[in-house]
Amino acid sequence: MAAILYMATLFYPVVDQSYQRVIKAKKDSNELWYEKLNTKIVIEGTEMTGNELNITVYNNGSLALNSSKLDVIYGGTILPSPLQSFTVSKQGVWSPKSSINVTISNADINQRLKIITSNGIADYAIS
Repeated sequence: MAAILYMATLFYPVVDQSYQRVIKAKKDSNELWYEKLNTKIVIEGTEMTGNELNITVYNNGSLALNSSKLDVIYGGTILPSPLQSFTVSKQGVWSPKSSINVTISNADINQRLKIITSNGIADYAIS
């Protein structure tokens, strides 16, 4: 009987710690899914001005996004690249139901463009 109690005292903390890790992972997963389900961006338009491409992007979701953490893929290359870079008109908090402008320098026409948020939600267009 003493051996069973001894084994139970060793086994319980291991099981409890494992269970707590599973609960935390499930919570983190639920938060990520909530963010993804409530995030939507739409590229409203593109306009070439000289060698700069101006892109208007609308936050159509219900969550505020961080415009400083956007990724841009242009012509198959993740920017900034050695020849091109991009700027965002409003750094920081990007409120729902509002637009920002992304400007790509040294742009070409008829290139594929993809804007990606920090949680992976994206929209694409052809410039």
